[in-house]
Amino acid sequence: MQQMDRRKFLGKAGSVAVGLGALYLASTIPGCGNNASDTCPVDEGPGATAEEIPSPVQTAPPSGLVVVKGADPAMMLRKGLEVWGGLTALNLAGKKVLIKVNAAFARPPEDATTTNPELVAEAVRQFLAAGASKVTVFDHILQDLVDQTLEANGIGQAAKGAGAEVVVYAVRKPGQSRTVQIPGATALPSAGILEEIFQADVIINMPKIKHHGGAKLSLAMKNFIGITQNMGNFHNIELHRAIAEINTAVRPSLVIADATSILLDHGPGGPGNVAKPGQVIIATDPVAADSYACGLFGMAPANIGYIVYGEQLGVGTTDFNSLGLKEVSA
Repeated sequence: MQQMDRRKFLGKAGSVAVGLGALYLASTIPGCGNNASDTCPVDEGPGATAEEIPSPVQTAPPSGLVVVKGADPAMMLRKGLEVWGGLTALNLAGKKVLIKVNAAFARPPEDATTTNPELVAEAVRQFLAAGASKVTVFDHILQDLVDQTLEANGIGQAAKGAGAEVVVYAVRKPGQSRTVQIPGATALPSAGILEEIFQADVIINMPKIKHHGGAKLSLAMKNFIGITQNMGNFHNIELHRAIAEINTAVRPSLVIADATSILLDHGPGGPGNVAKPGQVIIATDPVAADSYACGLFGMAPANIGYIVYGEQLGVGTTDFNSLGLKEVSA
């Protein structure tokens, strides 16, 4: 075997180091929007009305909130959907389903910073089996290395392998949006909602339950920051009220919250201490789902501003027991 020239070797090693270094940065450092000198590019889209955003499917499931405990994410989701009432309630035949995941960081599932890929894959399979014509796994992430991020956290391969289209935008290359005026909003009177939201028939909110340095906790309601074109703007205004206000404009038909493992500190990107509640939370009400999830951190919903605002603005209720809570094992 011919010996590699030292200069070539050092060049290759340097390229690998740069690549790994960039991927590490993508896994730890949020993108633009943190200060005035580092802003996200925003291409203002055409105006739209809130009526053009798909409304949640009206259902009357046996239980409005189901918590499944177990060790196998796919089995847990199947059991939870069965107890909730089954996907037939969503009337998915021929419809386009969009699953808003948290795919933000280039970390493996055991670091608890992104939605569990096994859970994502099973959700895709379940929606397709229920008759959906198309399932799109969607996010707008605080990094620029999208492909590397999706490979590292496992979501890209898992979603595609299950039959989904994967659409994930980088922070400096957001997708096209439509500007929607949010009635009654004071922190976020308008927002650029990404086009994929308008193209869907059914919206599913699939967050990762974890600690967040700015919002205290990153739960279902906060996950919807990623449906907007200018995510950085949320951190320049009244964050908690803005989160609640975007949830008045875009409402999911179902929340499937990943609490199989949770990041207890140093969120949202970690690394940090991880606990394993082994839970999947399924609900029609994001405020109720988030209120339940607070208990996993020993916190009260009243301590999370966007949950309080969400209830005040009619997004949902903090009284999750009133929805007919069912806790099951899988």
